[in-house]
Amino acid sequence: MKKRWFRFVAVFVVLIASFMLFATLSCWMPDRAIQKHVSQAALTLHKNGIYPNAMIDKVACRQDNFTDAIILNQIFCIDRSHPLKSAMSAVRGCTDNPYDVTGALLKTTRYEPDILPITYPRYWHGNTFLFRFLLSFMSYSNLQWLMFAVSTLLLIFFVICYYPRAGIWNTLAFVLSWLLVYGFVMQFSMQFFPVLALALICSILIIPHDDNPAYIAMLLFVIGCLTCYFDLLTTPLLTFGWPLAVWISLQRSSTINLKDSLLQITGWGALWGTGYGLTFASKWALGSWLLKTNVLQDAADQVAYRMTSSDFTRWDAVTQNFSMLPLSMLLTVLILLCILMVLRFRAQGGTKALLLLMTALLPYVWYLLVANHSYLHAWFTYRLQAVSIAALFMAILSFCSDRTRRFSRR
Repeated sequence: MKKRWFRFVAVFVVLIASFMLFATLSCWMPDRAIQKHVSQAALTLHKNGIYPNAMIDKVACRQDNFTDAIILNQIFCIDRSHPLKSAMSAVRGCTDNPYDVTGALLKTTRYEPDILPITYPRYWHGNTFLFRFLLSFMSYSNLQWLMFAVSTLLLIFFVICYYPRAGIWNTLAFVLSWLLVYGFVMQFSMQFFPVLALALICSILIIPHDDNPAYIAMLLFVIGCLTCYFDLLTTPLLTFGWPLAVWISLQRSSTINLKDSLLQITGWGALWGTGYGLTFASKWALGSWLLKTNVLQDAADQVAYRMTSSDFTRWDAVTQNFSMLPLSMLLTVLILLCILMVLRFRAQGGTKALLLLMTALLPYVWYLLVANHSYLHAWFTYRLQAVSIAALFMAILSFCSDRTRRFSRR
């Protein structure tokens, strides 16, 4: 037992050291080409506006140029002569209007005198360091194309790996969960892309190891750490919920023990949450120490604020996110799946369906817990319901013929 927990501690220490090293090296890179590409991007974002629609004219399809502009601003403002301090503080240029982030980015790239530097130290900003590296040799438009290509290939590879094990209906359920939250919007956004990529990678890695609980435990712990490093509180639970739904769907109904499965899933959730939470806490502690400022207090204030619901109820946060879904399309798919269930009903799928339905509730627990953030940013936090949709569809399919594990293991 002690040896097993020592492995998690050792992995965590290595990850934090790697996060700091990667951030420092990214900040230390030559930035002439980076600043050129950011300056070009500033013109594009300022022209397109803060929240342009992506192909479909509705709030649920808005792009987040607001946060992308902040990320690009931080990339531009990094001080190569103090790479570690820059990595910890995440300085960006700001104007008197804190909401005019595209204008602030444009003015920062032009070195206009009314720009004031502000810090943003409570996040790791791994996305800033990753995209700074990529912008050293490609433009912002090419970066968007790369994010689209990588996420598309990951989705295709997931389907290739998942279909032989889970069958056509579960595979369609997973893909539809992505389509019904307009997942294509995430493919072009520096803000949304990291969580989508991590969720798909984790789902892919679980498929060949679904009978190895120790492997899955370590994988989810690491993914929780990586989610905190790269994400700015978009849909972090997606990197746990999607892989969990995939794992449950791959289990044979006849072999599932409800009590053992619940204990195992609870343990995995605790490990993901521990990795996520400890990674956040380590940034606050390291930031306070290295920057000689109270990052811990700032973070604590923000956590308390994000979990409040002063001007609305916590239930409002749930309904606000639910209303963003294309309900007519969702209802149509549910009716078709229910017809399929009636035609191919098998009562043995009840235990698996129960586990999947419990998984489907995870996003709503998150909305209730992080009510303020979930209510104010429902136009992108609603995508966490991809977990609910996938799990709900798979739960219905659990009452149809069991097609999992069709091929023998080597």
